[in-house]
Amino acid sequence: MAMRPEVRRRAFVLMAFAVIQWGFVLYILNNQLFGLVTTQRILLFCLSCFGGGFLLFGALLYMVLKGNNDNVN
Repeated sequence: MAMRPEVRRRAFVLMAFAVIQWGFVLYILNNQLFGLVTTQRILLFCLSCFGGGFLLFGALLYMVLKGNNDNVN
């Protein structure tokens, strides 16, 4: 019932990518690098949070569904 290392590694890479992209977008928004108006900044923040959350939950689901050794084809 142990987690396969390649599945765990791929899931951790997806989780790290989700957190890094969210931090990158926050850096862009906080330093006003693109010169966006308020509504555009809100939209970019919401899309970034939704995308990061989707990737995090997707990585967790991937670990749960593909992680155990019992059902390897």
